[in-house]
Amino acid sequence: MKPKFDFATLAGLLTWALVYSVSCYLLQKTAPGQNQWLVHALFVAYGGLFWLLTREHGTYALRERYGKALLLLQLAVAFGLLWLLPNRYFEFLSILTIIWAAMLPFIMRTSRAVLLIIVVVAGWYSLVAWQSGSSTWITALLYGSFHVFAVLVQSASRDAEAAKDELEQKHQQLLATQQLLQGASRQSERTRIARNLHDVVGHHLTALTIQLQVASHISEGEAKMQIDKCYQLAKLLLSDVREAVSTMRQYAGVTLLDAITPLLVLLPERLEVKLQIPPDIMLNDLHQAQHLLCIVQEAISNSLKHSGASQLHLSASVKQQQLLIVIYDNGSLAPNWQPGNGIKGMQERLAECGGHLQLDKQQQAILLTVTLPYIENENA
Repeated sequence: MKPKFDFATLAGLLTWALVYSVSCYLLQKTAPGQNQWLVHALFVAYGGLFWLLTREHGTYALRERYGKALLLLQLAVAFGLLWLLPNRYFEFLSILTIIWAAMLPFIMRTSRAVLLIIVVVAGWYSLVAWQSGSSTWITALLYGSFHVFAVLVQSASRDAEAAKDELEQKHQQLLATQQLLQGASRQSERTRIARNLHDVVGHHLTALTIQLQVASHISEGEAKMQIDKCYQLAKLLLSDVREAVSTMRQYAGVTLLDAITPLLVLLPERLEVKLQIPPDIMLNDLHQAQHLLCIVQEAISNSLKHSGASQLHLSASVKQQQLLIVIYDNGSLAPNWQPGNGIKGMQERLAECGGHLQLDKQQQAILLTVTLPYIENENA
């Protein structure tokens, strides 16, 4: 999947730059020659905070450890600009809080975001009314509606993005499961044909060899020699049929490497997955394979959503009839990270298959060790 360019972030930065430019122009008109270094510092701080918060990953991103604190600081910077600049020339400064409001849906529910916006708008225009000494309720209603609109639009964008990510994950799982089912279907058909060969053709050939052996005992001369030849040919044919049946019963299904590969097709380019999976590890049990694919998918999703990793390592091996899968990345988790529903779902899936999950820390990232009974092909 190609990396997506966040046009909403670009629009926010352009809007901030426009507000800053217009403010600089008005400062030159209304207060020429005055040193307004604090105003410029606050504007730059606001833009810098917005850029940090809207990065997809990083220590200071909106969803990371310091995100909420920086978001609060950004709001304080906007109120600081309102305090320093005369409202009669800078009524448009409320655009800064509209930009700020557009980020709220990504860290809280829409209803809470709307309630918070009402409080912020009320505080903003209360300060404006105190500065100007006049009523501002009409302006507050107008700009307040823009704030709510920004929250609702971003909420819809957030929901659409979440639905798209979920759909992509389901599509990856579908591709992998489809390959498993195709392998299982092929093996089922081979088994059916092998059973028919063994039960029908093999049975008739066995009866034929017995009859030829009996005929050889009650015949003499040239007839006996021809019967013995037929007997040897029948035995050879029976041996060939048995060998063909054994070959067809051998599993020719999906390897672990082939099953996991479709899960990586639609991943963002920023996440590089390094696989160390021997090509001879087979998925001989469909039920176990389906659970295993869901576990790997969840591990990949966790790396994308929570750790900010650029590399993910996945290795597999078979030791003492146990399939070991080790998954880790080069990202970092929040210090207060706790296992969520995804990890619990992995543990439940493994419990159904007789396996278990071990959680460890490698540097700042989580390390998953999946252990499952390795089911050999009974006909191999």
